[in-house]
Amino acid sequence: MKNLVFLFLLVFSAQILGQGLQFKFNQDINVSNGKGILKNPWAGGLNAVQFTQIDLNGDGTEDVLAFDRTNQKLFTYINKSIQGGTISLIYDPIYEKNFPFIENWLIACDYDGDKRKDLFTSTSAGVKVFRNISNGSSIKFDIVSEALFSEGFSGKINLYVAASDIPAIGDLDGDGDTDILSFEPGGHYLEFHNNMSVEKTGLMGLQFQKVGDCWGNFIHNDCRDILFGVPCNASGNTSIALNSNLSPYQTMHTGNSLNLLDLNKDGIKDLLFGHVTCSNLVYMPNTGTLNQAKFLKADFDYPIKNPVSVPSFAAAFPLDLNGDGQMELLTSTNVADNGGYIQDFQNSVSLFQFEKGDWVLISKNYLQSEMIDVGEGASCVWWDGDQDGDLDLYVGNAGIRGPTGVRASIFYYENVGSNLKPELIFKTDDFGGLSKLIQGTDIQLSLSDLISSGRRQLIISIQTFLGPEIRYCTSNTSEIKQYKLAGLSSGDRPLFMDWNQDGQIDLLVLEKSGRIRSYDNSFSKTLSADWGGLSKKTDWVLQSFALADADLDGQLDFVGIDKLGRLHVGILDPKTSLIFWQSDANFEFFNFGQKALISISDWNQDGLMDLSIGLATGGVQLLQNTFKSELSSNVENSSIQIWPNPSKEYVQIMTNDSGMYEVIDFTGKKIMNNAQIEKLVPVRIDVSRVSKGVYFLKFTSSKNQISLRKMVVD
Repeated sequence: MKNLVFLFLLVFSAQILGQGLQFKFNQDINVSNGKGILKNPWAGGLNAVQFTQIDLNGDGTEDVLAFDRTNQKLFTYINKSIQGGTISLIYDPIYEKNFPFIENWLIACDYDGDKRKDLFTSTSAGVKVFRNISNGSSIKFDIVSEALFSEGFSGKINLYVAASDIPAIGDLDGDGDTDILSFEPGGHYLEFHNNMSVEKTGLMGLQFQKVGDCWGNFIHNDCRDILFGVPCNASGNTSIALNSNLSPYQTMHTGNSLNLLDLNKDGIKDLLFGHVTCSNLVYMPNTGTLNQAKFLKADFDYPIKNPVSVPSFAAAFPLDLNGDGQMELLTSTNVADNGGYIQDFQNSVSLFQFEKGDWVLISKNYLQSEMIDVGEGASCVWWDGDQDGDLDLYVGNAGIRGPTGVRASIFYYENVGSNLKPELIFKTDDFGGLSKLIQGTDIQLSLSDLISSGRRQLIISIQTFLGPEIRYCTSNTSEIKQYKLAGLSSGDRPLFMDWNQDGQIDLLVLEKSGRIRSYDNSFSKTLSADWGGLSKKTDWVLQSFALADADLDGQLDFVGIDKLGRLHVGILDPKTSLIFWQSDANFEFFNFGQKALISISDWNQDGLMDLSIGLATGGVQLLQNTFKSELSSNVENSSIQIWPNPSKEYVQIMTNDSGMYEVIDFTGKKIMNNAQIEKLVPVRIDVSRVSKGVYFLKFTSSKNQISLRKMVVD
């Protein structure tokens, strides 16, 4: 019988290792802001956003792509708007895996006339194009041009678009094909690249010809300095260089956002644009013709009744969201980062609707108010801080500028649902009054029993003027205390965990370079300057990581996110600290953008560790662990799970409630005295030095219920 049990465990373990980890997006947990249920709570936040439209699911309705410059991530929204009425966008990340890597800017436009919008995006000083080859609801793209060229006055030239810019792409001359409008390298005047594909081949395509020296006969020098009536039809016109160079208010930095607007639907495109050093959005009506653009004036504060005003770099995106033939206007900032924390990234997307001849401001935090959005740089953990038996959500941020400077804080969402069906309600944006205790930025949250209390604490790593500081909070209190830890440098991210599974907490420190330092149990002596050998990874650099036994095989899984936001999973060998990387196409589906932070916890209380990702855009996304495990499926009906059993080296135990456990032999002698265990958090027990025989594991739950299980040491 004993051999049969052992054979079963061998087969069971082989099945576990063969299946491999798998994750899927989960948006099932309701979140309330205290006023109502959020529509898209797990959409991930938004900072500096560009919007364009494309049919994602093949239903004939244009959906919405939101591309955020601060973390170079694409978000996909399904358009559920009522035609001519209420606007409703529902976040659905399932489509994101079908898109190529996008950087700097994104515009969807049908260049080949097949009724499917293609993708135009940034490449080095130019434009990259992906053709839409979707079939019904299966959206797919194929690269057709790594860089576009245009026929200049002396041959083909690179069709220049600065990485900091957003060009205008559309039918500018009314001939039915796709033209491109972009600022020249100095950022003063517009170059018109006319699409000549039909004229040359009879088919719509990507053959461009530069027309004239500039477009529209104007020069842009500064936020409120535009010179009109500048002739620019002849090659080599010296007036362009003369006016742009001699202006006392000349633009000193490139960075322009462009878009086309045709409110009266006469086919003649007006201009909307912003500049990187300016807070205003500029509107310029086109008084020319399809063949000859002409601008004579500018509205420097647009829209007139509710002008856009951002700390820097306004951008505007006219879209018909509800299919009534009338454009709405979405505006945001187009900055690549929040230098000086001057941007308000909780309120950086505005929605305008055109009513009775004017734009009406509908929302200053469009979409953002419908999701968890803590500003920027989210870091999240699930923790039973109030000891009521379920997990609450804590989200730290990078910092928000206020009257006393830039200060980071922790947002707290209490779980008011059941164990298996969490429901969150927003409680505070400054848990424990952290922002009042310390002026710091870039919070990273984690969980560990740092003070050896038998129960994990909320660990807060925060960057200060003097370097990183460690704070912690014990459960059932909001008092935040300081923990002294020397030897940290600016940008270091410390994590406390028993990675070598010896029963003692260790210290790992992730450096900016992506390397990890390991320390001894005193946290004072460096054991390895390159723990895990991460410096040897030449194709990616680690941004964030977590360790947990995600598949319940007794081995710790290393789950990391690299600097670009891609997921990497490996198995840690605790004896050598080497990581054996798993190659799985399932992981390639996920991309969380730059500067994402990861944590692991069983937030749906099914016995399996899930992933929570805090995005640079200030929001949270959840990945559910879909691994099939007999152990986790039995946890609801059984107070204790023990595996492998029998065992020679170690056993793992998991309980469906928090409490105390002890190991007892047949004589009643305690081999292991009372030790605390948290609900659904696997604990590894070393039995390599325990004599062979049969033992009993006694578990006393928080409800004072006692359970016994037999444990065999072979």
